[in-house]
Amino acid sequence: MPSFQKILCPIDFSEDSRVALTHAVEIARVSGGELTVLHVVEPVLYPVEYGMAPVPTVDLESSATANARAKLSDLVQEEIGSDLKSQIKVVFGRADQQICDVAREEGFDLIVLATHGLTGLKHLLLGSVAERVVRHSDCPVLTVKKQN
Repeated sequence: MPSFQKILCPIDFSEDSRVALTHAVEIARVSGGELTVLHVVEPVLYPVEYGMAPVPTVDLESSATANARAKLSDLVQEEIGSDLKSQIKVVFGRADQQICDVAREEGFDLIVLATHGLTGLKHLLLGSVAERVVRHSDCPVLTVKKQN
């Protein structure tokens, strides 16, 4: 079995992603690796893009980023503790693109990613972040589906 020293676990704060985090933690402990927990803040479509007049808004990107960073810190403390070398990272952009870019730029050995198991029309309309990451990642990707 390959030794995974740098493991990336993207989190969207769903129950599915928490299950993936559990697997990522175990892999990091067994391999003696370091775990980075990543959250991608995706852009919000503003009403102006639909032909409506612009509405003054607060800086949603920095607010969402700060909120995600706080939630990730709590999650890491709760799920990982201090016995495993870990860090958090929050980036802004399209989830699949950012996950692949971070993995490539920072030299990760493995991505552990939840799949929500969408099928049919939902999958067709929404697509799958996990599917696009598997297709475009330069490193191995372990997809984890929550057991029912």
